[in-house]
Amino acid sequence: MRALVYVVALAVSTSAAAASNDVNLIGLVKETGEDNEGFRSLVRELGIVMTPTSLQPAETTGQSGFDFGLDYTFHTMRFDEAYWQNTRENPATPLLMTLGARVRKGFVLPVPLTSEVEFGAQWLIDSQLLSMGTNVRVALNEGFRFIPDIALQIGINRMVGNKDLDLLTVTAGGQISKGFGVMGSFNLCPFVGYQSIWVNGSSRIIDTGPSDAANVADNIVFTQVPLAANRMDRVSLGLRFQLAVVHVTGGLDLNFVDATDPLLQYSVRAGVAF
Repeated sequence: MRALVYVVALAVSTSAAAASNDVNLIGLVKETGEDNEGFRSLVRELGIVMTPTSLQPAETTGQSGFDFGLDYTFHTMRFDEAYWQNTRENPATPLLMTLGARVRKGFVLPVPLTSEVEFGAQWLIDSQLLSMGTNVRVALNEGFRFIPDIALQIGINRMVGNKDLDLLTVTAGGQISKGFGVMGSFNLCPFVGYQSIWVNGSSRIIDTGPSDAANVADNIVFTQVPLAANRMDRVSLGLRFQLAVVHVTGGLDLNFVDATDPLLQYSVRAGVAF
């Protein structure tokens, strides 16, 4: 019995242990207090990572169509900065990778336009962080032979898995694309997309001295990163290859967080559409 209790306790402690890419906000606490500027920078870049890329052309699934896909993305953030180095459980990891799953379904709006809704989840590999969200897309033009497809979309995503950080992102943008057949066997569809990403980040009360629960002077709260004041731009370039119901898409995202060089993301998606 004692051995069983030991095994259960070990399993619980192992599952609760932080993984290499988990974020600990205690690393942003200095002797002079909390580093609110570092918190803002971390929230903005983590918001980019946890907001799924718009890895698809402008065309929708159609009213009766379905699309199921899996995404794999490499993220190159500014990992040499102190706000990443001091908060990541293992700052030596050179990049972040996410794995996502998506489902898209067409539906009818009370307007003469093709529309669809997307639901998805995205996991930051080697962490306990997960984002879940939805997008709604409306095709302004679709299916004309010589005119590109054009679509607009809005979305919202919420991150879970960190007890100290609450992160929410809202997106709005669109895509333009044009598919063409090759030798009557498969379809190639290059596309360009744009998204505005608004990030809201706030911390819960963090006890920097948990050994003395009665000392509330050890409790800190970082200054909130408000949604309306933190907009970033994302430009997407991609190419989809489709054979029958199977499709594979590769893409590059350029994220303009500030006046410096854009932060890059490299993505691939595989799925089926019918």
